[in-house]
Amino acid sequence: MFERKKFKAAALEQLKGRWKIPVLATLLTYVLIGIFTAAVFAVFGLNFLATDNDYSLSALGNSGIFVSYSPSRISEFFDIILSGVVFVFFVAILSVHNTMLKESRKIYFSDFTTGLNQWWQAFRGGLWFILWVVAWSFLFLIPGIVKYYSYSMMFFIMAENPEIGVCKAMEISKELTRGYKGELFVLDLSFIGWSILASIPCGLGLLWLMPYMNMTKTNVYQYLKQAALDTNRVSLADFD
Repeated sequence: MFERKKFKAAALEQLKGRWKIPVLATLLTYVLIGIFTAAVFAVFGLNFLATDNDYSLSALGNSGIFVSYSPSRISEFFDIILSGVVFVFFVAILSVHNTMLKESRKIYFSDFTTGLNQWWQAFRGGLWFILWVVAWSFLFLIPGIVKYYSYSMMFFIMAENPEIGVCKAMEISKELTRGYKGELFVLDLSFIGWSILASIPCGLGLLWLMPYMNMTKTNVYQYLKQAALDTNRVSLADFD
């Protein structure tokens, strides 16, 4: 039986006295995203946005004169930033899952950095995940949401089984979440209040909320995996 409150209570118990590493991992994720964004600005700079076209936007530059920027170049610039942020996000997600899956023993920061070594797998998994969710979203919003939850366990599967293929992880995730997508949606809704409160002090509360959410979902993954094994929807051989 899917017991949302039980998963959340267990997460708090598992994190008791062990918050330091998950919080640091979350902080590092934000730092990596910030570093990438700053690097894009440093490499491309304002020259990337400048244009000689008549159709442009103007802003007051450091020299005190107005500089013109092309809307199309601005859009392209932020597309680059968004793509990089998505890349860093999925790499960090896989690393965080690798950390949380070690809840049975003391958590080490090396669990997070080890997960970073799977950056290429995380990148491919992120692209595949976005591709299919967006494709289903074109059929209306609800199918996209359904598929989001259908594929939501694939990064846990990849973190626990580094050699597994992206497509295979997605297929296993579909089996694990079969019949549980509604419960997963309600689980996310149950964190909305905490998310609002955590965002108020400049988002600092998210450093503790995200580990809580990730540990909860780790417990959910373990439950869904065992339920799928017990009903023969998947086998241990499928994870090889």
